[in-house]
Parts: sequence; C-alpha cells; structure tokens
Amino acid sequence: MAKVIIKDGDVADGFRRFSRITTETRKDAKRHEYYLRPGLRAKEKSKEAAKTAKRYA
Repeated sequence: MAKVIIKDGDVADGFRRFSRITTETRKDAKRHEYYLRPGLRAKEKSKEAAKTAKRYA
C-alpha cells in the first residue's frame, strides 16, 4: 500500500501526492495485465488517445 507522510498539516498536498502514486500503480498494473505485441500496443494507445481527445473536445 502506498504511504504519504503529511508535513506541516498540508493535507491537500498529501492527498495530491497519494493520488499520483495510486494512479501510477494502476497504470503499471494495467500495462502488465497481459502481453501485447508492440504493434498492438501502439494501436491500443492510439485508440485510448482518441477516446480521451473525444471526451475533452
């Protein structure tokens, strides 16, 4: 489990650091969930980028 030490009572900064750590952990776990050939990995990445762009456009 990820740990964040809060200094000087700055809870907002501690939460932001914790959120970043857990996001990185989720991304890493998703990437290692199963093997994808490099070509398929690029295709999945572009599909995900298009989905993200569509959401914010």
